[in-house]
Order: sequence, then C-alpha cells, then structure tokens
Amino acid sequence: MRIIELELRTARLAELKEFYTERLGFALAEITEHSITIVVGETRLTFVREEDEGVMPSYHLAMNIPENQIREAKSWLLAKGCQVLSAAPLPFAGIEANEDIAYFEGTDAHAFYFEDPSGNLVEFIARHRMDNALSEPFDHESILNVSEIGFPLRGSVSEAVQRLDSRFDVTRYIGDGKTFQMLGDEYGMFILGDMAIGWYPSMKIPEVHPIGMTILDSKEGEFQLDPYPYTIRAVSERLV
Repeated sequence: MRIIELELRTARLAELKEFYTERLGFALAEITEHSITIVVGETRLTFVREEDEGVMPSYHLAMNIPENQIREAKSWLLAKGCQVLSAAPLPFAGIEANEDIAYFEGTDAHAFYFEDPSGNLVEFIARHRMDNALSEPFDHESILNVSEIGFPLRGSVSEAVQRLDSRFDVTRYIGDGKTFQMLGDEYGMFILGDMAIGWYPSMKIPEVHPIGMTILDSKEGEFQLDPYPYTIRAVSERLV
C-alpha cells in the first residue's frame, strides 16, 4: 500500500509551516489561508487549520527513511534543534531499545520518535527488509514517504480490521487483531490501536480527529471507517 496523500488537522498551522519548511527543509507544495501542503518523498502531507478553538488535534504518523541511515537521520534531526523521545524496551511486544532508538523484531526495523509543534508523534523508521540503502548524506530529501498513520479506535479494533481487510488490498502484518493491528506492508500501513493503550513510546493516549488520505489500491472509491472521521480514497494510479 502506498499513501500518496495524507490530510490532518492542526491548531498550530503557522508553527507547523515554520517547522517543516524552514527548520526541516521540506518543499512547500501549496499554501492557503487554511492549509499547507508539504512534500514528504512520494507523499503530499497536508495540514488543515482546526476551526474549533477548543480542539488541539494530534496524530501518530511514520516516515520511511533509507534502511541504513537511522543514526544519520537522528543526528540530522538533533542538529535541527529537535528533541528525540526516549524509547523503552518492551520484551513482550518484541521491542528492543537503546536510549532513544527502538528495534522492532517483528518488522525488522529501527525507529526513533519526536513531536512536532502540533503534538504529532512523528516516527522516522528504517525498514531493513526494503532495498533502499543510500550512500549520500542524510537530509530531508532522503525521506521516502509517509508509511504509517495511526487510527485510534474505541475498543473496536477487530471490527475495523475486518472492514479494512475486506475493502482494500492490505495484509494483516503485526498485531493481535484485538487491541493492536498493523495492516499493509513496508510501503504503507494503517496502524489500528485501542485508545486505552496509547502510542509507543510516549504512551500518550490518542484522541479521535479527522483523517483524510489517498492510497494506491486496485479497488477505486471512497471509504469511511464509521463511526470515525477517517476517510480513505483509493485510486488505481498516482494522481498528477
């Protein structure tokens, strides 16, 4: 699965523009009074202003990086003045950790995490099953795509797994299918999690906020994961 567009809400649009374009260097593809769109490798990532002043949306998303550059990516991010979150080992989940870099045995991947000004939990992940090693110095152009988006669920993970599995060409990857499940492949995944648990490594309890996305899938059309505001548009070929 490939995520070619992802749209999220934010209460801090100006801060996100400064962070992603001026600090980290991502190209600004589009800007309006109410939104910005940046280029994250193969994915167009859009942040839309949240109009409800009492709401502070935040999400969990992951970005693929070259499988051999986890430490280079961490050094690059630290040099940009960002703080990497601590990561603790979770042996029962097959997660090892050395200070702030985690290793996931089930997916053979190293990752680290940070928060952007909107409170989004952002993950840089190096998946060793992918043949994408690079020898050039790491920078923002080394980031390949947005490869994961978290769908917080109110205790309905198994039902959501069945609905997404029957609608899209996705594989049940890692998870118990009851409290947590990854659906997709190394290029793109839906991350389904019970809201009572929280996202690793911060374990901050997530909230439900609108998500709009476009993926490549042979079964074209629009799908909403009711009763959640998670809308998925499927297209069979990449949009121009």
